[in-house]
Amino acid sequence: MLTTGLMVMGQHDPRSKEMLDKLSQKTKSYKTVQVKFSFQMVNKDQNIDETQSGTLKMKGDMYYLKLSDKEIFCDGKKVYTYSKELNECQVISVEELDKDAVTPKNMFTIYEQGFKTKVKSDQKDKQGRNIMTIDMYPSKPKEKDYTMVRLDVDKDKVQFIKATVLGKNGSYYVYTISEMITDVEFDDNIFIFDKTKYKGVKIIEED
Repeated sequence: MLTTGLMVMGQHDPRSKEMLDKLSQKTKSYKTVQVKFSFQMVNKDQNIDETQSGTLKMKGDMYYLKLSDKEIFCDGKKVYTYSKELNECQVISVEELDKDAVTPKNMFTIYEQGFKTKVKSDQKDKQGRNIMTIDMYPSKPKEKDYTMVRLDVDKDKVQFIKATVLGKNGSYYVYTISEMITDVEFDDNIFIFDKTKYKGVKIIEED
C-alpha cells in the first residue's frame, strides 16, 4: 500500500527510526484505512484559530477525503477537488500534485523520506496511552513552506494519532486522529467523482 524504505541512514536517531520503521510496516499491511480526524489551523498574528472535522478513506493509491464543504476524490490517476460553496470541481493529475505538501492523506507516508528525525518525548498521555513524539525536520528546508512536523505515535497500537505542522509564516496546523478502522470493505465507486450527482457543477481541468 505504501512505498518501502525510510530515510537515508544517519539522518535519524535510532529510537525514532525504529518506531517509524514499525509504523511504516504496520501501515503497509492494511488493505484499506478509514479515519475520522480533526484539522486545526492557528495563526495568532492574524487571530485565526479554526477547527474542522473530516473523514478519510484510503485503498491503495485511491482515496476519498471530506473536510467541511470540500470533497476530494482520487481514483489513482486524477484528483478531483469539489467545493460545495463554489459548486466547482478542480481536476489535476496525480503526477502534478505537490508530493511534499502535508495533507491528511500523506500524513500516513510523509515520514518515509526527506526528513531528519529525533525523539522529543516518550511518555504516557492523559488517557494512559504510551506516546512517542517524534520531531521531523526537512532535509531541504529551503524547498518547504514548513520548518518541522511533529508526529505523535501510539507505541502499543503502532498508529499515528496526531501530527503538528509548523509553517514558516507563523501558522501551525494540527491533524488529530479520533478514530481509525482498518481493512474495511470499500466499493471503489466512492473514489470516483460522479458529476451527475452534483447538479450544475463547473469542471476546471488543469492543462
